[in-house]
Amino acid sequence: MALRCKRLEFALGVLVCACAAAPAARAQDVAQDVAPRPATPAATVNPGAANNVRVVIGVPYSALGTSETVITLADGSRVVRQNVIRQWRDSDGRTRSEISLTTIGGSTPVELNTTVTVIDDPATRERYMLRSGDKVAVTMPIVPCRPDASSLEPDLSVGPPRPSNLRIRMSAPVTLGERKVNGETVAGRRIEATIPAGAMGNPKPIRLSSEQWYGKDLQVVVEATYRDPRTGETRYRLSHIERAEPDATLFQVPDNYRREPTRKPR
Repeated sequence: MALRCKRLEFALGVLVCACAAAPAARAQDVAQDVAPRPATPAATVNPGAANNVRVVIGVPYSALGTSETVITLADGSRVVRQNVIRQWRDSDGRTRSEISLTTIGGSTPVELNTTVTVIDDPATRERYMLRSGDKVAVTMPIVPCRPDASSLEPDLSVGPPRPSNLRIRMSAPVTLGERKVNGETVAGRRIEATIPAGAMGNPKPIRLSSEQWYGKDLQVVVEATYRDPRTGETRYRLSHIERAEPDATLFQVPDNYRREPTRKPR
């Protein structure tokens, strides 16, 4: 039986974690490091540890997710960065994400312009991160789990991840009701958080907020906004939603790819 897990969308978390990764990250490293767990920066993931992965059975779909981050500089000018995720899920709960990254990093982003492809297969309990350049599929163990719809734990994956040892105070989630987005009925909630003064060398408290609209039938985040004065405002939206069964070959590692276990930490 699959474990129960908190409501966390892997593809969305991957996208934002990659955008918040250390500026020194190299393009060829992204495919191996882009397997974060909740609230864990991609660069500090323990590759030997299994990752909990949500499994949704019987609700196939494909869609396009777009994430746009806007940073307003001191002179009033704006820096806009956009990344895109193509997503698929079949009736067996297998998922494929093709994450097109233009940049990674913070206020001084690194131009990347690469695509990371990730396949999660709950039946084999493995994640495959495809590197098309050298025909390699990096494998990592996963633990399938069932989403807990009744949990009050907020999903903060829309925003940049924070170190697990960072002190932060979170408010109780505020329910925002239901509405229609791209034909999907979504339920919204907002949470605010504060990083206390001195927690990371900051002289004053830093206030963050996260607002998410979750597809009740689709069981994915359809729209979200994350505000953080350190990294700007990130808006995410899911569009071009199709409910047909995707082609089964999308969830298979190509025959001409070599499989390698994920590298161990240095």
